[in-house]
Amino acid sequence: MASPTASRLLSSLLGLLLPSALAVTLLAAPSAPPPVPAPAPVTPVTPATDLRPAAQALASPTYKTFTINIKHDLNKTKALADMKRALTLGDAGGMQEMSDAEDRESLIALCKAQDWGWYMPNEGGVAIPIVWNRDRFRLIDGHTVKVHGPQNGVTPSRYINVVRLREVATGKVFGYINTHVISGASRDAQLSNMERIPRLRLHLKLLRLEIQGLFKHTEHVFISGDLNVNYLADRRRQNPGLPTDRLGDLVNFDMPLTGSFNPTSLLDYGMSVKRNGGLVKTDASIVKGFNSDHWAIQFTYRAIDLFETGPLFNAPAGDLHDRRRTLDRTVRAVQDAESGDLVRMATSRLDDPDLLGALTSAYAEGAAVQVVVGAGTPTAAEQQLESALGIDQTQPSWLRRCVGSCLGGAGRQEANVVLVSRAGGTTELTMISSAPFEAGSTSRSTDVFRSSSAAVYATYGEVFSRMSLDATDTAKVRTVAMGSGYTAQLYPVPALPFRDPVLKALKPVGCTNARGLRTDDGRTNIRVAVQAWSGERGQRVATRLAALKRQGCDVVVVAGPHVRQGIRSVLADGGVGVRTSAVGQNLLVVDGRYAGKARAHLAFTAGPGWTDLGVGSDGVTLVASYANAVSAYLDGWSRAWQRGA
Repeated sequence: MASPTASRLLSSLLGLLLPSALAVTLLAAPSAPPPVPAPAPVTPVTPATDLRPAAQALASPTYKTFTINIKHDLNKTKALADMKRALTLGDAGGMQEMSDAEDRESLIALCKAQDWGWYMPNEGGVAIPIVWNRDRFRLIDGHTVKVHGPQNGVTPSRYINVVRLREVATGKVFGYINTHVISGASRDAQLSNMERIPRLRLHLKLLRLEIQGLFKHTEHVFISGDLNVNYLADRRRQNPGLPTDRLGDLVNFDMPLTGSFNPTSLLDYGMSVKRNGGLVKTDASIVKGFNSDHWAIQFTYRAIDLFETGPLFNAPAGDLHDRRRTLDRTVRAVQDAESGDLVRMATSRLDDPDLLGALTSAYAEGAAVQVVVGAGTPTAAEQQLESALGIDQTQPSWLRRCVGSCLGGAGRQEANVVLVSRAGGTTELTMISSAPFEAGSTSRSTDVFRSSSAAVYATYGEVFSRMSLDATDTAKVRTVAMGSGYTAQLYPVPALPFRDPVLKALKPVGCTNARGLRTDDGRTNIRVAVQAWSGERGQRVATRLAALKRQGCDVVVVAGPHVRQGIRSVLADGGVGVRTSAVGQNLLVVDGRYAGKARAHLAFTAGPGWTDLGVGSDGVTLVASYANAVSAYLDGWSRAWQRGA
């Protein structure tokens, strides 16, 4: 632990960081639907003056793209006419069957004249170029994969081209994959030619791997190609190894359900990633009138900001993707880091293999990766990460394991946060998790709060720096304003009732004459979802909630696996609705009267459990006080309530 001198230095630094004027009530309570059964939803009332902090990443304009197979035996004039017209259909696109050198030279000259970029590597994949408008995109990198060699009288060699493009205006990264598979293997989506089917299946298998690999560090991924399987039939037949079977769980097939080769045959594919993808299709259409035997397909997408400010929730009762939603989005943030970026993570426990892989990959690609983990027996993932990063904190990358808690309290490390200096187009990204970064968290209701506020990033970065010293923090000021709409409650705090952040948060709650986002009866709504709640401290918090219920507040609790029976009894005796559910959160939401305001909404998320040990543990409770975040937390709470019993 740190020496007294080090502690005094930390205290002094913290005093500069945390304005003493904000050493006031920090925590508060939230709202959502009522007790057991929850009433019908009320139309939200959002004051015109309500504040919504904006994400730092700029919104991308509409993204248009296209795919076209330009028949190899067209004469030069007709082929060039098709290329010129294709470039009017979008911001980027893929072409196939460009096997004639004369046509490729025409395309290069056209791209130079119109200031478009192109990717057609001479070592392979030259016949399936990817092109893009340089007013919108710049090339980051690209590669080509050889699927199989040629076979006389059957097929030339086949390739998959992959590029990553940086959107100039926003810094976001867009991925593009283009390919062309063997012809004649499948007639009307059947396994027609068993000599060629193995090559087709291999091609689609490798295409799947390339999509997965690109999406690991690029959220806006589009895939085009002539797959030589009639999708109109394949979506019905679903023969093994063909596109619907091989790719259907991974991608959306975004083509219109009409022919592009002839009125009944759709061989030209356009696809986007299905789960947690950054593209949402708004339109797709066949564009007729080309010289080729294939018509073009034009696609229009809305680019989704995966790190848009606000909370994101998993769904423990859903499929694997739903259960992993919060973990996967955190993994995505790390994967989007590039060489020269800074990735920092503090967690009580790391055992998720995907997050481990993202951290080690970011380190291998040249990002600085710094990790603080709590005390206890190291997991296999933590040991692997320590082996990769080392423990020398004079180096750009390292892992530090705290002795006891990281800030010198009597508890343990309970902060779970990831900070990324740049993730795609988002800078100063803070991902605040309600649960440790462990695979088991997927079976519980969890959330991760995304912020690209510079003030939030700076505050959590300062806390991370202090944790990395494994020193005793003696600063008395425990709250900090982080720009408009956010406050942070810092732990540990002294184990005294009047210093308890949760009790301080509940003290200003008024129960009547309230007007909230979900309040139509004049009562203040208080919603709680807590995984760990026990001890004398827990009894005091439960008693306060029961008192608020008697005063007229609408108080409802979702109790997690570590909420003790004594706490449940106090709540039940006070008339508080309680339902048991698998929650991995410590969440408090207040919607209604607070600190004299009739219309107040606050959500308190993350931070240590409501236990005697919790007040002495490391952690930061984020307080969001703007309507959109509170509404989202109310909705997330409601889903946890509905899953309970």
